[in-house]
Amino acid sequence: MFLTDLIKRRKNIINQENQGINLALHLINEFEDRTFTFKGLTKKYFGIRREELIKLIQEELESMIVLYNYTTRATTYTDKKGISQLKIRLIGKVSMMHRYNPLDIKLDITTETVQNGST
Repeated sequence: MFLTDLIKRRKNIINQENQGINLALHLINEFEDRTFTFKGLTKKYFGIRREELIKLIQEELESMIVLYNYTTRATTYTDKKGISQLKIRLIGKVSMMHRYNPLDIKLDITTETVQNGST
């Protein structure tokens, strides 16, 4: 648990990391009745449903000129209102080295807050 999680009163925090994008797709399917925010390389999308999100991820990954090795970092938690939330970061690396490379990319996916309090 990080200090920011304690300040924001987050509970049941689960951090996961996996090679490839299968973990991201699995977690997106678990939150099928929620809307998502997707930050791609050039555009940000708000209020998109699960099916649209999967299409956008696929289009974003296929539009790349460079072949990347992807790592998925995901965090699921319960916020202070008791609603499950999800944050996913897809990290695309060009090389196998852990140094900084200007061609590396990061794509962020988060669940949006529920307005009426239902999950």
